Amino acid sequence: MGSIIHFEEIDSTNNYLKERCASLPHGTIVTADRQTAGRGRFSRKWESQTGGLYFSVLIKPQHTHFWPNFTQLMGLSLCRAIEKLFPNTYLKWPNDVLADGKKLCGILSEGVLAGGRLEGMIIGTGVNVGQRTMPPVGQPATSLYMLGVQTDKHLLMQDIMHYFWQDYPAVEQQGFAAICGPYKKRFPFIGKDITVKNGEKPLFGTVRDVSERGTLLLATASGQEEIYIGDLIV
Repeated sequence: MGSIIHFEEIDSTNNYLKERCASLPHGTIVTADRQTAGRGRFSRKWESQTGGLYFSVLIKPQHTHFWPNFTQLMGLSLCRAIEKLFPNTYLKWPNDVLADGKKLCGILSEGVLAGGRLEGMIIGTGVNVGQRTMPPVGQPATSLYMLGVQTDKHLLMQDIMHYFWQDYPAVEQQGFAAICGPYKKRFPFIGKDITVKNGEKPLFGTVRDVSERGTLLLATASGQEEIYIGDLIV
């Protein structure tokens, strides 16, 4: 694990690393007790209440062919750490972590370009740890406390990052194929009928698999579709 920079309050841990990407080393982590401008995928607001675990990590892969798969590695790392505290924890493609059927963690990854090349990637993570209530976020959400689990959020982050760095070299070399097995073990939607929101038109079908690229393979009325990005709705 790299150096850790902590704030009691900040606009966004992702923003801090984006603005300083060139000067900070690979592996730098920024944590905050509260974020005033936290956000999730597709520019959604992320409610950063006191009691949650909010952190971003800066990575600078030597090979950038597989950079989208580092986000899935973080999702898997979250799931591995949390399932030891609450066994009914699983993944919802591409990288959400659900516990007891409700959203527990969210991830926002952002690339930083310089001179037309990827200079670095920031993976921002929010975990609902100690919140006693959850505001409406467009889907059911929960916290570890609400699930009856009390844990030290700093120790939890250490465990998450242990799993992340453990598999980081293999993902850098092989992409999603390096974590395909353990990921699919925690993805209970294969064979299930789902809807994927990808753009304006929802796509309905049956989940066939997650490919070795980390894409979702969906059987639809018009044939098999390979989904690279989207929201899975069950």
